[in-house]
Amino acid sequence: MTASIFNDKTVTPNNSMITTGIADTYTMWEELYSYVKITYSNITEEWKYYGKTSGWCLKLVNKKRNLLFFIPLKGYFRIRIVLSEKAVTHPEINELSNEIKKAIHTATPYIEGRSIDIDISQREQIEAIKNLLKIKLEN
Repeated sequence: MTASIFNDKTVTPNNSMITTGIADTYTMWEELYSYVKITYSNITEEWKYYGKTSGWCLKLVNKKRNLLFFIPLKGYFRIRIVLSEKAVTHPEINELSNEIKKAIHTATPYIEGRSIDIDISQREQIEAIKNLLKIKLEN
């Protein structure tokens, strides 16, 4: 897995660092972040350091349930979402792009679900993440 561009444990990322680091995709970061905060209630956020090999990521949580992980990378960002097996078999999954369906079906299943990573570099991917989040929360 590619580590976050922020891997100094002593420095929690801030908006200025994110804006510079992920460059042109910052508007998509803000769009998705705002969507989650507005659409779902009781959202808390936490910058979490997962070690030198992973670095910092922003975790959004709804009542102790992890929703999304925002991972800043150089020039873009990655979203990590964990889907239950029930969510993976939801009919709406078939309406997603082939790239996302492949990521879902090739992800290793664990007790907590399948961890799906999606690199965000185009606006259409934001809509896909919104759909995945909806499916996740329904299942």
